[in-house]
Amino acid sequence: MEYSDSVDCFDPRQGLVPIADAEQRILDSVQPVSESDTVPLHNALDRVLCESAISDHNVPPHANSAMDGYAVAASSLPKQGSRKFRIAGTAFAGKPWGKPCTPDEVVQVMTGAVMPDGTDTVVIQEETSVSDGIAEIRAGQKPFQNVRSAGEDIAKGSIAVKAGTRLGPAELGVLASTGKDHVQVYKQPLAAVFSTGDEVMDAGEPLPPGGIYDSNRYTIMGLLQRTGLKVMNLGIIQDKLEATLASLEEASKKANIIITSGGVSTGSADYVIKALKQLGEVQLWRIAIRPGRPFAYGRIGNALFFGLPGNPVAVMVTYFRLVEPALRKLMGETNFNPAPIVSAKAITPFRKKPNRTEVYRAILSYDSEGEPVVESTGDQGSGLLQSMSRANCFVLLNDQDESAKPGDMVKIQLFESIF
Repeated sequence: MEYSDSVDCFDPRQGLVPIADAEQRILDSVQPVSESDTVPLHNALDRVLCESAISDHNVPPHANSAMDGYAVAASSLPKQGSRKFRIAGTAFAGKPWGKPCTPDEVVQVMTGAVMPDGTDTVVIQEETSVSDGIAEIRAGQKPFQNVRSAGEDIAKGSIAVKAGTRLGPAELGVLASTGKDHVQVYKQPLAAVFSTGDEVMDAGEPLPPGGIYDSNRYTIMGLLQRTGLKVMNLGIIQDKLEATLASLEEASKKANIIITSGGVSTGSADYVIKALKQLGEVQLWRIAIRPGRPFAYGRIGNALFFGLPGNPVAVMVTYFRLVEPALRKLMGETNFNPAPIVSAKAITPFRKKPNRTEVYRAILSYDSEGEPVVESTGDQGSGLLQSMSRANCFVLLNDQDESAKPGDMVKIQLFESIF
């Protein structure tokens, strides 16, 4: 199908797929991997847990002091005035007192020390008068204060981390607190990546007249690694159908995912769609989003195929909106939705055309009253990759939204939650 330059390529009559429909169609077509690995906990960062981790014991395993002070029975606390107690001994973290404490005694405890038998309350040392082995406690203390109960974080037999959770630093700590040194996680999918174009050169090579350096492949490989995939670098494929067919076929035999940039538009030198049709199937093509319209999705054998645009910013936008959620579902993650959407007040205009989604690179900051405000980085050309480096968020204007003027509230997603 050929398109005239005089035709608005974002006209909904031209068959562009709304971004929300594209997102759902891709997600519906993806099934999580089933294979798993058992890995040491220290190598499990960003892996997805395939079985819920059940704690074999309480965390903490015993009641312990949350402060430095004196352990005492709540029933012995004075209701008025003060009361004197004999200091029976001292308990340190990892060195329990090991003896029972009578109602007329207290035990000095350090933070983390096991609560001695017969005690259930800690009075901090700043609120205790001590002289000649006697601790005087004044009225006003609350029963059971400053004590961490056994199992108050994780109870024995309960789920510490649910299946389908991507393991971040906090989850690794939780698992370690239950004593687990190995975890069962889904296998990491392998993604094959290549760029297309006779004009595209690898970094470090001499740049011929009319040539450009390939930034997309490095961007995509970085995004994939951040998502938690293994990456196979297939380099740059020339604008030839035979070369494109050979590269896609090779990749489909080795990888779970194939990702290309460029070559998915309607130009005479765009061979990716032609090759995809010969080797597999095109399930989705051309999205009503700016930047990122020339996007393709399909399959070659058992491999998912994502054909990203050739413009660098469009690569990042389509990866975030269409590729990453699908890959996170493929990896077995259950919470694979995009980063949270929040609102901020626009201080520059953000214009859009009807029936398409616009994604602006923008800078979030705060005004003199501490309210969030957002402004455009300026020129929004889809080839201006440095604008992504200057920005810290996307402004999202969806299909049904209108252009935003200064003072309007707009939806944003922060890069730190995405990339």
